[in-house]
Parts: sequence; C-alpha cells; structure tokens
Amino acid sequence: MTPPTNSTPTNTRLRRSLRRFTFGSGPLKRRSDRLQVLGRLVVVLSFLLAPPLAVGTANLAATHLQAVAASEAADRSRTRAVVLTDAPSPARISGEYSVTLATVPVPAVWAAPGGATQQGVVMVDPGTRTGAVVPIWVDREGALTPPPLDPVGIPDSAAAVGALPMIGLPVIVWLLYALLCGVLNAHRERRWAEDWAAVEPKWNSRLG
Repeated sequence: MTPPTNSTPTNTRLRRSLRRFTFGSGPLKRRSDRLQVLGRLVVVLSFLLAPPLAVGTANLAATHLQAVAASEAADRSRTRAVVLTDAPSPARISGEYSVTLATVPVPAVWAAPGGATQQGVVMVDPGTRTGAVVPIWVDREGALTPPPLDPVGIPDSAAAVGALPMIGLPVIVWLLYALLCGVLNAHRERRWAEDWAAVEPKWNSRLG
C-alpha cells in the first residue's frame, strides 16, 4: 500500500494562491481584472529583472569609469607650485563668530609640462607662507586641473550606480501598478453604478 503524501495539500494551496493572483477564471472575469493581472505580472517581472539589470549597469559603469580614469591619468600630471603671497590666517573673526577656512586661494607660479612658466591661483592651507611649495595637478598645456579619477573608488561608484535599477525599477513599476489599480477601481465603481442604475427600476417594480 502506498503511503499518503503531502503533495495534495501543497498543490491545493498553490492553486488557490495562483487563482487569487489571477482573479480566477470564467465568464465573470472582467477586462479590468485581466489588465490588473497583467500589471501584477509586470511587477513580478520587474523584481526578477532588477538583479541582472543592476549587475549589467554596474559593469558598464565600471568600464566607463576605468576608461575615464585612464584618459585623465594620461592627460594630467602632478607638479609643484610656489606660493607668491602669504595665505590668510587660519581663522577670520566676524563679530561674535569665528569662521575657520579649510583652504584659501593665493597666487602661485609653477612650471608647465613643456617647460614654460605658468601663474595662477591655487588653494592652500590657511597660514601658508610665501615661497612654500604645494602639489598641484595640471593638464598638457599646464593649466590647473582637478586630480584624475582615483581607480580605487571605481568599484564603490559602480556599485552605487548599479543600485539605482536594483531599487528604482521595482519601486517605479510598483507605483505605476498602484496607479493602475486606482484607475481600474474607479472604472469598476463607475460601471457598477451604471449597471445598478439600469437594474434598480426593474428590481423595485418587481418588489412593488
């Protein structure tokens, strides 16, 4: 004799869940019900597609950032500038408040990659004295430029970019589904009111 199994209750629960998800079937199923089921399928699909889409986005972002870092590293070089005037003191007093400055602008001079001398304004620590040497970054023409992109931070930046579709796609699709449900419910209530307005006189005449 074959021992009983638990497959039947499991199958029953699965079928009930599937019927609730799809609003059942049959002639009473309305077009609005089918549209809502389609919306639910899109929501489920968004959750399934979000992880691979996030991985693909992160890989593309990492590749792009690596190319940017390599291009900037080839175009920019580090040199040293000589400060021409004393920088302001570390704190400026204004009334009762003391404002501490992280860096301050001062004129400086440096040598461009081609050997020519360039002059401009650089940011230094407050209190830096005339003649002090500070590191700067310049492009091929010797103009001041920000430092190149640090490759060390690329994985974190790529992961942050990949998190956008990972979180954003399901949230946006869910909000659109909620909007769809609101529209469909309003449509159902309007149809119900129209149908009841057509049936109510006949119903009251029979009761009378």
